[in-house]
Amino acid sequence: MALPWHIPLESIPKPKKDFVKSSLLKHYCGLNIHDNPSEELQIGLMCDININNRDPITIQRLIASGMTVARLNIRDLEPDSCGNIIQSIRQAVYNYSTELQYVYPLAVILEVRGPDIITGELKGGPQTTVEIKGNETIRLTTDVTWRESGISECLYVGYDHLTDLQPGDLVYIDSLTHNKIKLVISEVGDDSVECLVAIGGIIGPKMPIRITQVPQDNNSIHKNGYGSMESIENSDASSQTFEHLEDQILWAVNSDVDAILLPNVQSVNDIRHVRSILSSKGNHILVFACIDTTMGFDNIDNLLFEADGIFLDRCVLSTDLPVEKIFIAQKMIMAKCNYLGKPCICKAVINEQIPTLCVSDIANLVLDGVDVISLELHYDSPLTKLAPSNDAVRMAEHCLAAAAVICRHAERITWQPRIYGNLELMQSALEEPSKAICVGAVELALRSQAVVIICLTNSGRVAKLLSQAKPPCPVVSVTRNCRTSRQLRFYKGVRTMHYFEDSKSTWTLEAENRIRVALDYCKIKRLVHAGDPYVIVVSSRRNIGYCDSVRLLYASARNTIVVE
Repeated sequence: MALPWHIPLESIPKPKKDFVKSSLLKHYCGLNIHDNPSEELQIGLMCDININNRDPITIQRLIASGMTVARLNIRDLEPDSCGNIIQSIRQAVYNYSTELQYVYPLAVILEVRGPDIITGELKGGPQTTVEIKGNETIRLTTDVTWRESGISECLYVGYDHLTDLQPGDLVYIDSLTHNKIKLVISEVGDDSVECLVAIGGIIGPKMPIRITQVPQDNNSIHKNGYGSMESIENSDASSQTFEHLEDQILWAVNSDVDAILLPNVQSVNDIRHVRSILSSKGNHILVFACIDTTMGFDNIDNLLFEADGIFLDRCVLSTDLPVEKIFIAQKMIMAKCNYLGKPCICKAVINEQIPTLCVSDIANLVLDGVDVISLELHYDSPLTKLAPSNDAVRMAEHCLAAAAVICRHAERITWQPRIYGNLELMQSALEEPSKAICVGAVELALRSQAVVIICLTNSGRVAKLLSQAKPPCPVVSVTRNCRTSRQLRFYKGVRTMHYFEDSKSTWTLEAENRIRVALDYCKIKRLVHAGDPYVIVVSSRRNIGYCDSVRLLYASARNTIVVE
């Protein structure tokens, strides 16, 4: 094997295959369906962890199948149950890390309860279900006498402004089936509204309701600077276990979660209200804004600057926005997130009834630039196309494995322009030293055809800047901060290592030892082979606040050795 410095200068280098075409059309014309997918998955996969799959063994199996982010929804859960789920997640990560012999960073994102509008209890008890049939009429009322005795003809709704609606307005109710119940208001009374059932379904007690293009509380939004979060007090959602948003966020801080998912975000005041609650104890927690209303969509530019990331819920957004415009919203939001370097999470479903459409949807999300895909795993209907067994855990494993393969194929065919990376970032004036260094490292990796970029970071900012510059290879970040290693899971193309060995006497030895650990990890993961070039982004001194040097090295066939 001839390394670059062994090749005489007069030798003519062998022409290398040009992987980047000059146009998207030529790129697609040159695709080959027989090519293997990319070696490593660049995006993240998110799964819901709830009372049905909270066992540590089950969570560990999901992690082994590719889960990088665990999503916890505290809706209708007791605080003790939420604490047990968090403990199960930590135990599963510990067990899996013990098997791998290195710390596996699993991010935990907590979805807090937004300003929900919910139905009341049903006649017959908490386990009762009611079928709402299509083409029939149903009455929604605010009369408290119906709070615990709802039937198919009349349901209680905990929303004070229900009678402010107009005939023709649409009301959606979450269904126990796959579709949402769609109601069209036909008549408005003193304390109720008559509705025609356009799409039926089956409901249980306390089902969430959405009213299209209507704020959660018309009188309180923005009145005192807190935005739509103040409307919690005006709906029956406040009767749940976590009575206030403050209680949920303080619980998240005490549980050391990595991010908070805020639903029904309509303005930047919602994000600022959450940050004011986090204060100094929880300012490290990332805040993701869920775009599921037209009001939030119209304020996307302001929300992007205020929030740490965006969660796009296309299914819920389709109740406010015409279905034929959802793909436009998807492409626009992801493009804005990529432009600003903010992570974007999008929900996707694998359905056995329409597997081809689901595969295409997941692949298109990757091509559009998603950072994390939130998979909705149906435990009540086995995916026969992917998992012959009815076992729910095995079915979830097959879902994750199938999604990972789809994403790796999509990542392989992703077209990049001739100048690889974020053009706006690479061509604009860079006053910040770290950003200039990261852009230089990405350009060096492109020109040298490096297989990986290794960076040493504490806060994770360098890894985030490298991800924003869209390098042509994975980024492996090494950090001593366990929280940073988990939060970097939300950024596409970044693989994190939690380094916890004893500190060396000098920064030179410390940096070389971290690089050695990262390089050995890359060799185990087959990211780096002997003779492959790789780029290192590192600080020249300890605790200077930013990385100030970039190096290009070539991997040896032997393991790296640090001489002390």
